[in-house]
Amino acid sequence: LELISIYLTGELNFMNILYLKEFIVLAETQNFWEASERLYINQSTLSKHIKSMEAELGVPLFIRTTRKVSLSKYGEALLPYAQSIARLEFEYSSLLLQMQNFERGVLAIGSIPSMAQYNITRIIDTFKKQYPDSTIKIIEEDANSLMHLLYQKRCELIFTREPGTTFEKNLKEDDSIAHIPYTRDHMVALLPKDHPLALKQSVTLRELKDESFCFIKEDSMMYNLCIDACQSANIIPEIAFTSHRLENIFDMVSTGRHIALLMNLHISQYNNSSRCKTPWIPVDISPPVCSQVSLCYLKSAKLSAAARNFIKFYNGYIPFQRL
Repeated sequence: LELISIYLTGELNFMNILYLKEFIVLAETQNFWEASERLYINQSTLSKHIKSMEAELGVPLFIRTTRKVSLSKYGEALLPYAQSIARLEFEYSSLLLQMQNFERGVLAIGSIPSMAQYNITRIIDTFKKQYPDSTIKIIEEDANSLMHLLYQKRCELIFTREPGTTFEKNLKEDDSIAHIPYTRDHMVALLPKDHPLALKQSVTLRELKDESFCFIKEDSMMYNLCIDACQSANIIPEIAFTSHRLENIFDMVSTGRHIALLMNLHISQYNNSSRCKTPWIPVDISPPVCSQVSLCYLKSAKLSAAARNFIKFYNGYIPFQRL
């Protein structure tokens, strides 16, 4: 606490945000070379900054050996405060950017990946044609990250995904976020076209228990949805490959050695094509595993004129253009 009070009164001139961030990264990596690579500075500059901090404090922050560094007791005491200061600086910078965008009329919209497959790109483009003076910034993130961006006010609106049952509960009970439905999709197994189950109308996950799976990347909403579905079916999937790029997953299935669990709209661009034109075939999962894509915003937020215009446009556009 004494260190932080000294910092806040400005008596320690070394303790700028940049040095604190460098201190945090070095504490995490315990290696000057790795820390300097992550920070995009050379080792001598990083070493100079850390020594400057130690000289101002009059205590060693790290214990140095020939191979690595580790926090001293003084460094351990400083670390949580340094992390708090860095986090507060990030939150303030995010809020400042959002305020500046608000004043400039920039509308920040967050979206799940696969914008084209879900026609979200078309929605935004049509809005731009109707409101040509509007400026839109699009941030593509996984659904798990989009909610954080919304709460941090880095986005005013988000197109996000929720499990079907979660959406229904949130629509009725969520007092903080407005959920405007867009479209509902369901899980499919993407099978090589010569797979024994490829001609079935639907398959159960139990029938796929011995397969080698490809999933969308770990810690994503889709990954969690697939894992939850497998657990409900009482199977432990053998996950051979994960990726955030759909084309990589398609390629892995095309080899004939793997299958993938995706949502039907992930492959919407192929829905009007002949099934024989692709080396794989989508088969519905039974019982259905559904998710809901919605446009969301904070109920308590003072929305910009651009955001209000987008919601008005969206409510008039979607009933006639729903997927």
